[in-house]
Amino acid sequence: MQSTQKNREDNNSSRSRSESPLSQEEQERRKKLPVYERTLEEKIMSKKIKAVEKDRLIKVFNALIQLEPKRVEQEMDGNKTTDGDTKLGKQKRKKSNEPKFSAKAIYAMMKKLKYTPIGDEVERMIWEIDEDLDEQISWYEFQLMFKRCIKDTSYLEPRGLFNFVQFLMYAYDKEAIKNTITVEDTLELLYVRCGRQNLDGEIFKIFGQDEKTADGQEKEITYSEYLAQMKKKDFNNWTELENKKKKYDPSKEQNINKKD
Repeated sequence: MQSTQKNREDNNSSRSRSESPLSQEEQERRKKLPVYERTLEEKIMSKKIKAVEKDRLIKVFNALIQLEPKRVEQEMDGNKTTDGDTKLGKQKRKKSNEPKFSAKAIYAMMKKLKYTPIGDEVERMIWEIDEDLDEQISWYEFQLMFKRCIKDTSYLEPRGLFNFVQFLMYAYDKEAIKNTITVEDTLELLYVRCGRQNLDGEIFKIFGQDEKTADGQEKEITYSEYLAQMKKKDFNNWTELENKKKKYDPSKEQNINKKD
């Protein structure tokens, strides 16, 4: 956990947390830059995700937006009369209208899932990916979180909100979100991301060995059960990676290069 937090803080230290995402024109210009001139964030955001994943991601984001309490727009201070103040006021109102969700929406969704968060679990989910420190998550931050996690091979990226969102993506069914998931619910998303060759292994990591109940019904798992499986999976992946690092001997590679 300490390594994860330090990794997050190191990544954030290289850019101002108060920065807004680049304008559309600037994003297009920077896309034409050589890869080595792009920031890590730009490289991650340039990664494409499958259409079915993006569609489900949008639906989950919108579902969370709908659970956010209605915002009351900040009114202009009547004492401010200058043009500069008027423009600033308009900018603030415009920014307040950007679709975002906060911890309140996550709490409301968890209540629907019949899951009780522990301690500051929800607040930590927000903090881990809140790039501008406004305690809310925008569509840009939402996409960045998702792409970071699905492309992560170090297993150090914070995955609190990712695991929650991934469950909601599986649970989304005909404009509604169920509070349990089955193997069938996961097949489409797992297939497009992992391919047929890895499908069975990924299903096993989520549902375990038994995909059906004792009476032959399709097994259903709750968010709590899913989260426990994902934490186990992430820990095993991280442990496996660390063991590979310990076994790696740079001197052997140097000897091979010398022979060549």
